[in-house]
This record gives sequence, C-alpha cells and structure tokens, in this order.
Amino acid sequence: MSAAIWIRGLLQHEYGVDLSNVRWMQGALKKAGAHGQPTVAPLLKQPTIEINNSGKSLSKLLADGDIDAVISSRPVEGVGTNPEIQRMFPNYREVEKEYYRRTHIFPIMHLVAIRRDVHEAHPFVAQSLYDALCESKDRALAQMREGGALRYMLPWLPADMDEIDDVFGGDPWPYGIEANRPTLEALVQYMVEQHFISKRIPIEDLFVVGR
Repeated sequence: MSAAIWIRGLLQHEYGVDLSNVRWMQGALKKAGAHGQPTVAPLLKQPTIEINNSGKSLSKLLADGDIDAVISSRPVEGVGTNPEIQRMFPNYREVEKEYYRRTHIFPIMHLVAIRRDVHEAHPFVAQSLYDALCESKDRALAQMREGGALRYMLPWLPADMDEIDDVFGGDPWPYGIEANRPTLEALVQYMVEQHFISKRIPIEDLFVVGR
C-alpha cells in the first residue's frame, strides 16, 4: 500500500524514526481482528509485522495503552473525546503546507497504466490518454471554482481555492514527470529503503515519455 510507504518515509526522513526498531501490528480500526485479508509483500527484508489477535480493535488497544500509535486513513475512535488520544500533528494543515513549500513533494498513490503490447501496437494511445486526463482535470478545477453555486458542501470552498492558489500555484495535482519529479524520486528512494526494490530506478525508465 503506497500510503504506508509514504507515511513510513516521512516518519524516517522528517522525524528521524528508525523504522527497523518499530514493531508493527496490522488490524481493523473499529473491530477486533485483521483489516480485510492482509498479505505481506515479497520484501527483500521482512520487518516485524503481526496480526492483531488481541480481541480488541486498534482504537481500543490505543485507548488502553497497549500500542503507542495508530496509522490510519480514517479517524481513530477517541479523538476529540478521550484526552489521552490526540492527533500526532494537531495543526496538520500548517505542517503539511510547510512541508510542501519546503520539499515540493505531494504524496501520490495511484497510476494509470497501459499494457505494453497495446502501447507498442498503438503508440498514440499514451499521449491521447494523457491529453484526455488533463482536459478532464481542467474541467473539474473549473467547475470547482464556479462560485455562483458551490459544487461541494464546503462553506469555505472559495477560501480553500484561494489557499490552493497560494500553496500549489492553482493546481495541487499536476500531471507529467517534471512537475512530479521531487515526489517520484522520494517514492523510489523510500521503496529502496523499505526493501521493496533493490536499487533506485531512473524516473524516465518508469514512464512513457510523450511529445
């Protein structure tokens, strides 16, 4: 899961966490047992990972002091109601803005892939698909900026758009290699350090380069 790669990389590089000394537990946030049907990637060096067989959810383990922290894409139970459970970064929005301004890294997670045989038979597909995705994104941004009737139920959407302009220059999700080079190079570095791949791969070797 690429989100976990990013989180571990940020903890290591921004806050000096020694990942080799972390004891990892996989489990569901709000119920006992595993989250889904977990598998372990064929890493070059396996970390210490255990499945939560305690009979408690991860949120309950955290509340009881049995684990030190939870990494999750969803809010942990107890945040805002249990004074013993806090976000690691209460001012996360400011922390994230400072990080982006300093590094120009915006963690990304998903890719659009084309089968090699399709691209070799029809080379234009890559550029055509890229152009279509760029146009789709431009339309979405234009619709989000329409102030006559807000597209989303966010009372301060216009102010958020102003902030996006200030921090990201108007486009928080740029497409293309050069616009994402700091992010892509960081991801490759983290994958080496976390034993997913044996050595760094040049970014140009990972993508079809269009016109």
